[in-house]
Amino acid sequence: MENNNSRKKEHIMLALHDKIEHGSAGFEKILLKHKSLPEIDFDEINLETNFLGKKLKFPVIIEAITGGFEGGGKINEILSEIASEFGIGFMVGSQRPMIENLTLAKTYKISKCPPIVIGNIGAVQLNYGITEKECLRAIERINADAIAFHLNPLQECFQPNGNRNFKNLKKKINEISAGLRSSGMKVIVKEVGTGLNYEDVKDLNIDCIDVAGSGGTNWAIIEGKRGTNPSAELFYDWGISTVESLMNITPLKDKRNLEIIASGGIRNGLDAAKCFALNADIVGMALPFLREIYANKDGKILENMDKEIAKQNLRKFLSKFIEELNIALFLTGSRNIKEIKGKYNMKEMM
Repeated sequence: MENNNSRKKEHIMLALHDKIEHGSAGFEKILLKHKSLPEIDFDEINLETNFLGKKLKFPVIIEAITGGFEGGGKINEILSEIASEFGIGFMVGSQRPMIENLTLAKTYKISKCPPIVIGNIGAVQLNYGITEKECLRAIERINADAIAFHLNPLQECFQPNGNRNFKNLKKKINEISAGLRSSGMKVIVKEVGTGLNYEDVKDLNIDCIDVAGSGGTNWAIIEGKRGTNPSAELFYDWGISTVESLMNITPLKDKRNLEIIASGGIRNGLDAAKCFALNADIVGMALPFLREIYANKDGKILENMDKEIAKQNLRKFLSKFIEELNIALFLTGSRNIKEIKGKYNMKEMM
């Protein structure tokens, strides 16, 4: 069986030093409706939002990145500290390693107290013996408010010794979710970079969907490079873009009273504003945060992180991101993310 420690390290190094993004998230197709007379004061824009019953200062979540090895512990410590400082959400990487080896629990260390902490387990692992009790124990160890079950069939196809039995998984997710929700835990189902469609998730008994569309990190690239599988190149364009995924899932918001996280290729505040116009409740990113952790003051990627420089970089990135989002809201005459919903046109593509 592949060593989790080395696998997690390889994922981080490939994300930092290789081109692992491919295709488009679809944001170029969305034009926000400009108002020359916004009729609002820029300073009255308020980005506070409620997400899964928790109040966030800004509608952003740091998406799942890592855990399960020493370097991952340092990453989680820095990111959770920044999440606490900015009042945004934080999701740990897959907790499967700590379920299999409890000594790795320290690599999911949460610093300070982010307003919402989200645990994370591969949904397919429910078909390989992970139980409701183990899920609950994993999220209790990090004092999480919610758990995300991630869907990653493309990654499993190219990951050496990947778990490919997704049979009857929807039923298994619903069974486990029912027990977790009855104990007060919020449940999220998320993709990891190839998007979601309505039919796949319409019957899930959950609280939130994270679309994680294509256009950002591509796991066919990462696992193809790790496993030297040339067939991975055929799947670089595979998946449903973030914009298309949002449009697919939006009908479920009112029908099922679900909250929606938009993620996949979001790189700036304007991308985020377009997601909110498309009815997202919150936006998530992973790769931009990871690269800021390992960058020096000039943006060059380092082999080893410097904790203080990493935090400075993250503060600068988030401040810029928030300013861009505020400007987009202002230019559409929106005082908050609810008011920008629906304020867009689809651009005709040649």
